[in-house]
Amino acid sequence: MDGSYFEDALGTVRLVLKKRINHAAQISLANDIICIAAGLRSASLVDQLFLNENDIERFQSLFHHSARFNELDLLSIGEDHVFIIHRQLLLQDIHDYLTGSPKGLQRVFVNVDHHLSQPEIMPCNRYRALEDYVRDVLLPEIERRIKSWDQAEQSYQPLIVPNKLSLVTLTGWLLSYPVNYVLPGLGRRYSSGAGRRVGTADSDSDSEEFNDDGAEDEDEDQDNGRNALANQVLVVTRVNLQPNPEVEGLSHHCLLSFSYPSELAERFVDRSSPTPPSPLSPEVEKDEYQFESSSESLPTPSPSSSSFSMSSATSTTTTAATTASSTSVEEKEGEGSNAQEENEDEPSSSSSSCSSSMPLSRSLCSDTFDHNRPLPFRNPDIYAAGRSFLTQLHNRFQKQNIWKSWEVGQQSVVLPVVAM
Repeated sequence: MDGSYFEDALGTVRLVLKKRINHAAQISLANDIICIAAGLRSASLVDQLFLNENDIERFQSLFHHSARFNELDLLSIGEDHVFIIHRQLLLQDIHDYLTGSPKGLQRVFVNVDHHLSQPEIMPCNRYRALEDYVRDVLLPEIERRIKSWDQAEQSYQPLIVPNKLSLVTLTGWLLSYPVNYVLPGLGRRYSSGAGRRVGTADSDSDSEEFNDDGAEDEDEDQDNGRNALANQVLVVTRVNLQPNPEVEGLSHHCLLSFSYPSELAERFVDRSSPTPPSPLSPEVEKDEYQFESSSESLPTPSPSSSSFSMSSATSTTTTAATTASSTSVEEKEGEGSNAQEENEDEPSSSSSSCSSSMPLSRSLCSDTFDHNRPLPFRNPDIYAAGRSFLTQLHNRFQKQNIWKSWEVGQQSVVLPVVAM
């Protein structure tokens, strides 16, 4: 194995950003690049600092001329959200999602509207606004980039900010979280801090469907960030990677960090009597799309059939929902700043913002992972998402040799306010 993998990634970061972020943030960003290049995930949010147009184009140019990172690219949604992506892997994730392929990641969409007394899974476990954006905006863009990548270097072309879709949900989907939080209303509302403008790239007629600047009659409670996650038991989860000692300079890294409502995972749902949609839920039209269904249905285990308890079931943790809230959508620092310091009391959702001081238990790792091990979820949707997530994580991990092993840790927290 070529032990210079990490040094190449770190050199790319330093060449573009110079000394604008500290050494720890440089290593974190380099590790994110390696994780995407190794195929462990299809996208990672750049939250170490704000990247301007020149930064993005320099990264794209370096990726374009690199044999090792040629499959990578940078995707911007507005001005504030920049993702490192693996083009082919993201295209596969998009197709799997839109067709409902059983081979793809099975997701759960959780409505956290502040009017609800507790988080609820969306009717039919589908979210039309997300499907529309992925199909009509994201899919054509990724296909265009794949087709034109070898012909010329990419220029800075950020995607439009979705109108009817929260960036919390879109970010969670891009980061391959098995459960996404859904916030009703416009994406612009949750895209960045109050008073900051979210840039939109294309002001032509095509962007009008997703970006209507005239809709100002917003609910003030939603603008203030209220949601149904406050005072709920949230299970904060980290997927940590152990380095291969043959890769010079590589260190431990957090691949994913997210949370899910504990009560929702334990709640039994009777699928024989469909639940009617809540009038407060985001609009979902049943039978809007025809998706392929999995030929295999995953059984819902009873508590007695589980081979381990909730308190030690980090595999369940990995399963569940993203708090694509706090870090994944929080404001990036301006140029010249060091990496952000994460509030360790808030559930984290971004890949690089894992707090190393958080006391997490280890109960699942790649060395002992068993595909057939039952998960202690009474909720069938979350059970299916959990099984799918763990299987995809382990299968992708087996195809690379940069990282030695993965392990999962969790911590339960209750917060009076959960930022979105």
